[in-house]
Order: sequence, then C-alpha cells, then structure tokens
Amino acid sequence: WDHHRLVKENLQIKFSELNEALGSLVTELKAQNRFDDVTIVVASEFARTITPNSGGGSDHAWGGHYFMIGGNVKGGKVYGKYPDNITPDGALNLGRGRILPTTSWDCIWNSVCQWMGVDEESELDVCLPNRGNAAGDIGNGFTSLFGQGDLFEPASRRQLDVDADADVDRRGALLRGQRN
Repeated sequence: WDHHRLVKENLQIKFSELNEALGSLVTELKAQNRFDDVTIVVASEFARTITPNSGGGSDHAWGGHYFMIGGNVKGGKVYGKYPDNITPDGALNLGRGRILPTTSWDCIWNSVCQWMGVDEESELDVCLPNRGNAAGDIGNGFTSLFGQGDLFEPASRRQLDVDADADVDRRGALLRGQRN
C-alpha cells in the first residue's frame, strides 16, 4: 500500500485483493450467523499526498482514512468534515498535497468502544487516553467524537441477551490490561 510509484495501477490490484478477502470474510460471518457480532475497522496509520510525485505515485502525508464493515454498522455514509479547499491555498493543505486531518482516530474508536460495551466516561478515557484532545466540541477544528448511535444500528436482540456478568468481567479484564 506504500505506493511511491504507479499508484493508479497498484491501487487497482490492492483494492481487488482487499475486496475479495473482505467479501470472503463477510460471506463466512453471515454463514455462521455472526455478522451482527463483528465490526471490522480498516485504517491507515498515515495518508498519502493528494498530488503525485515524479514516479506517478504519492508520498507520505498526514490526514488518513477509515472504513467500517459489520452487520450493525450504519453503512453507505461518509462521516467527518471534508476540506472546503484542497488547493495549495486551502487552510488544511500543509503543502505538496498534505492535508491536515479533521476526524481523529479517537472519533471512530469512541463509537466502537461503546458498541463493545464500554459505556462509562472513565472507562472510555482509559481505552482512548487522547479522546479529550480530539473531540471537536473543544473548538480545535476536529470532528466531534462519534457515539455508538452515530455509526451503529440499534443493538440486535442477540447482543442484548449477552450474559451481563460475563460482559462486565471481560470489560474489567480489558481495562486492567489482562486477557480473558
């Protein structure tokens, strides 16, 4: 995925491979009646420039991307704030097509943590120690943190029937850094 050369050609190949792999996984999850119990988050630790380099590729940049798949994910939507101006004069363009992000990693993971049952603010802060710095409601230009209801459909009956004691035990072990 680190396409410093021939980005268009390489992306076609990689997207086909990713589509086939994710399609197989989703088919199997549905066959096992587990699709509503799984959320897949695909993210990049860095982005690419929106302007090409001399090799027909792109270079490392800052603003990244995420996508989610799952039976309870509210699909078919784009979240976050797209830059108003991506030209070199745009406020978020740091030069050479490097775009400053507006939707933090923490925005996405906040909703995923809630979907997994982490619902106390203090627990969310343990899971996402930087979420307070990434919330758009503090006037820093970021998108506000997403909650469970923003990215997920209401819980399925099967999710609601989970043994509450076991759920608390797993969550407690997670917060203590233990495996359960």
